Amino acid sequence: MSFKTAMIASSLLVGLSATHLDAAQENLSIPKTQESITVDGDLSEALWQQATKVNLGFETRPGENISAKVKTTAYIIEDGDSLLIGIVAEDPNPSEIQASLKDRDTVWADDLLGFKIDTFNDARKAYNFFVNPLGIQMDSIEDDVSGREDSSWNAIWYSEGKITETGYQVEIKIPFKVLRFPDNAGQKTWGIDFVRMYPRDYQYRFAFNKVERDKSCFVCQIGKISGFENIESGQNLEVTPYVSAQRIDSRDPSIGEDWQTGDFEFDGGVDLRWGVTDNSVLNATINPDFSQVESDAVQLDVNRTFALFFQERRPFFLEGADYFTTPFNLLHTRNIADPDYGIKYTGKNGKHSYGVLTAQDNSTSFLKPGAQSSSLGVFENLESDAFVGRYSYDFGDKSQIGGLVTHRTGEGYENTVASVDGKYYFTNEDVFQYQLLHSDTFNPLEVDVIDDITGDVIDTEIVTEEIGTGSGYHLSYRHNGRNWTWRASRTDIDENFRADLGFMNQVGFSRDVVGLGHTWHAEEGDTFDRIHIGGDVDQTKDYTGQVLEEEAEFWVNVNGPYQSWFGFGSGTRDVWYSNESTGADGTMCLRSNGGCEFDQNFYWISGNFRPITSLQLGANYNGGDGVDFVSGIYAAERKNYGVWGNWQVTQSWYFSANYNISKLWRDAGDIFKSEIVNINSTYQFDKQQYIRLTVRYGDINFNQNLPELTDFSDVKRIGRQLLYAYKLNPRTVFFLGYSDGGFEDDTVSSFERNGRAIFSKFSYAFQM
Repeated sequence: MSFKTAMIASSLLVGLSATHLDAAQENLSIPKTQESITVDGDLSEALWQQATKVNLGFETRPGENISAKVKTTAYIIEDGDSLLIGIVAEDPNPSEIQASLKDRDTVWADDLLGFKIDTFNDARKAYNFFVNPLGIQMDSIEDDVSGREDSSWNAIWYSEGKITETGYQVEIKIPFKVLRFPDNAGQKTWGIDFVRMYPRDYQYRFAFNKVERDKSCFVCQIGKISGFENIESGQNLEVTPYVSAQRIDSRDPSIGEDWQTGDFEFDGGVDLRWGVTDNSVLNATINPDFSQVESDAVQLDVNRTFALFFQERRPFFLEGADYFTTPFNLLHTRNIADPDYGIKYTGKNGKHSYGVLTAQDNSTSFLKPGAQSSSLGVFENLESDAFVGRYSYDFGDKSQIGGLVTHRTGEGYENTVASVDGKYYFTNEDVFQYQLLHSDTFNPLEVDVIDDITGDVIDTEIVTEEIGTGSGYHLSYRHNGRNWTWRASRTDIDENFRADLGFMNQVGFSRDVVGLGHTWHAEEGDTFDRIHIGGDVDQTKDYTGQVLEEEAEFWVNVNGPYQSWFGFGSGTRDVWYSNESTGADGTMCLRSNGGCEFDQNFYWISGNFRPITSLQLGANYNGGDGVDFVSGIYAAERKNYGVWGNWQVTQSWYFSANYNISKLWRDAGDIFKSEIVNINSTYQFDKQQYIRLTVRYGDINFNQNLPELTDFSDVKRIGRQLLYAYKLNPRTVFFLGYSDGGFEDDTVSSFERNGRAIFSKFSYAFQM
């Protein structure tokens, strides 16, 4: 198809003396220029005439390597210090281009142009760089070995976008000092792919490389580019000092207390990032700023037996986090709560990857796991030292073996974990993964049990004996074909295993799982582009051999028009709960082996779609048989449902909200009903600055007519935050904010505020 864009692009770029490549099987070569560019998005510099030119000719989703519906052309060149990319995206209807002003890493629903680059050419990891039509950046690290994409990684690079009469185009400059690559002279070969995301009636993906759906990897399928002679990352020293200030006021309305005005507290520190070599980085921090500007969304913590998980958001821990990833979560850095300093060194040399992290923590908290429940614990006034070491070795085309050690110690306390893990590809479709674990733990005498939502101490336990050693393993086999998938796994963790620097909330169990699935892919003209049906069966036992759960379930997922996704599923399970695990008498359950047995049926349904491309709406419902842990161990029924939406109201104003209701009841009556609301509203003035309002609301009502619930108080909680942010880049930032919170329960007659704070922070990244 010929568009007006093609004619305009031709007048600017078609005369380039570059090789035109359409097939991903052909290797690219990257030229070098002595000229410089201004990153403004118009591609007017003469150096673009020297660039290698490629077409993004394949539609890889929803179509399967068919011809792309619109034309996209990319240009690549380097200047010795930076990688330079220009991409021209033609569009028959430019008015439909989705382009919003938002903070970086948040424009995933927009039109996007970008590329993937595997600097070690090992088909395992790739840097992802994407830009929307206004130049807003998205970056991440994609890891084929772990199967994860780390979008928390942030580099300092430069981009700009420009909407034209025939589409849009972007200009990108990636300094080599933000990349890691082999430290060798001469020509280098990297993996590369160019990608365009085109959200219209479907979420289209166009690319330079084909994507074969019968392969269990993505980075392994990207093409190659050669050149980069004698490039270096340079001195690559980045020093980021910060200063912060805050004042916190508080009061206790239940006793009529007036506001207690706090003093302004000032703090400062410095972070350092040094590219020691082209392929290794040292991070260090003194009096680190681990303040969390973005508040966690509210989660329901009623009738749960396992602790809630919260994502890490602190910059020091996010840098190089992918080097410490293993199948089990043995390093969850939010457990390092209040450190005075931190040092981290990560790198890759050929087939060898390594990482070391050490920190001194003024507060020692950890997860206390069990077979059927877990809780958060803290050793009051106990300082501890944390150490983590990771090594992995690549072999074969995509296989890997590695080891991880974590160690935390304080006065009278110690926890050490050692692990070996690996992933082996028998074929492109078949992969075997494993991990072996061992821990050694010694506790001090007293442990405070804390609420993982409020942070309040809810119990104090006396620990009189050493936990001792524990071990475990995980084995899994997966077949990921184009149409058929199947998997089998076994996990076995004994009751004394504990990973205090990680997040493993269940131990003392073994679990076997077998699953099967089939996927139908659409052909041209079909309404639904993907239909998947699957199911699995599993059995879980505790360390004594008692069967805790036997479950069978199935599900169906469908992708269709309006960028829609719809899924539903159902299943049945037999579960057993120990009376001892909750301290209840279990008078309304089938007694078996000192516990309670329940036959349960459950079901769920969920979906989302975009009636217009700037608005996404979703809803979910799940329900069926449950267990009442609030008033004892009783057979109950449950339902949870909610709605959510994301709306780009204008180019600058973004609004998102979710509303969820949970209800539990049994023959004796309702147990509780909860409502949770999370609201975010952001106005982006330009690429650097925005103002954001966040509201978190929770309301839990108990049925106090039941004798077992007379001591439970209905409670409403609300937290609000107003934040102004200026971000020159990910580390040169200024924040100014106000937050407050309040509650209503049976101790007050109406809603009362009990805390308020004003805070600010300024940091500046000096690059040398």
